[in-house]
Amino acid sequence: MPIIISVFSYGPYGLQITGNDQKGVWTIKVSEKHIARIFRMVDATLLGIFNSARFLARFVPPAILCALADGLGYAMYYINGGSRNSLLSMLREALPDVNDEQELKRIAKKAFGAHFRTILDLILLERHGEAILKRIIVDDKVMEKRDQCKAEGRCAIAFAPHLGAVGIEAALFAQLGRPYTPMAMPPQGTPIPRYCTAIIELAAKLGSDPEDPVIWAGLDTINQVRQLLEKGGTIGMTYDMPGGTVRDFFGQPTAIASGIAHFICDSEAPVIAAFFKRGKGPLDYKMIGYDFDYSLTGDRSKDVTAILDRVMRLGEEMIREAPEQWIGWFGLKNWRKSAQKILEQKSKARGQNIAVPTKTRKPSPAHGGQRRRQPSHPRAKP
Repeated sequence: MPIIISVFSYGPYGLQITGNDQKGVWTIKVSEKHIARIFRMVDATLLGIFNSARFLARFVPPAILCALADGLGYAMYYINGGSRNSLLSMLREALPDVNDEQELKRIAKKAFGAHFRTILDLILLERHGEAILKRIIVDDKVMEKRDQCKAEGRCAIAFAPHLGAVGIEAALFAQLGRPYTPMAMPPQGTPIPRYCTAIIELAAKLGSDPEDPVIWAGLDTINQVRQLLEKGGTIGMTYDMPGGTVRDFFGQPTAIASGIAHFICDSEAPVIAAFFKRGKGPLDYKMIGYDFDYSLTGDRSKDVTAILDRVMRLGEEMIREAPEQWIGWFGLKNWRKSAQKILEQKSKARGQNIAVPTKTRKPSPAHGGQRRRQPSHPRAKP
């Protein structure tokens, strides 16, 4: 059953809950005075669950922990009817080759638990790291491409959607001897800072680039990424997150982040596309790599558009490889709503003869656009 939280400026008790049985929607109205307190409670609850899971991992077998995480997802699937129906509708559109309704429901149940499994990946790597590294299956082409970039002193961009073992992807690459620098949201910029801090600290402890462990998203992100690429580093980037660029994604206009396309175009860096897919066993992971070649025409606007389309089509292919392991399904609906608002605003502006900057013009700093600079490394081969 979907829940809508809205904030109002004052009220006698600060909290009002109303239900609508016909639509199956519950609305929670929270006063500004109490919203911060609620987020602190959520933060403390998530942190408590996280620490409890780390403690249980000391003596509870990994298979049971994974079953518990999947069980939470199954429970949410049956409890939240609105999200369940919305997810099944999106899966039917995104997975046209899956004609079996029962298979779609199986994927949806697993998808509800994908967030729990992502956090559990960190805990399992902490407690069973040696066993995971012995069982892991790597893609030799991906490893060779990383080694080639390092030998030539070239920068690179590691790309994957928020898919599979995304929470330990950087740590696994580091433990395999091919570290890269991920981008992350600063914990203090989220409503659950203590929980996010605990996760990031554990991820960094498990493995990271010793020179550049992380780049925080913020005002100076563009310069930091450029500096890292100019000295031959590898940055991890993606697109499946809220943004201001509208592109077709799984058949519908979707507002996504386009910074990765701008950085690829400006740096001319080779792209290493790969993700770690969870296997049948609780400690089984398989690296799956993809080819990503591109060429530049010299027209920056066309090049950025072409690269972003290539990134998104490859992202769809990767997600279809393990749809139940993508954590972006529950944000996709809001990204599509944002895209409609952006398109409506542009339509109104055109109707009023107001010039609206498009994605083909010089992008704002939020999209990674600055005046083009000569790369300090060889041009990536098409």
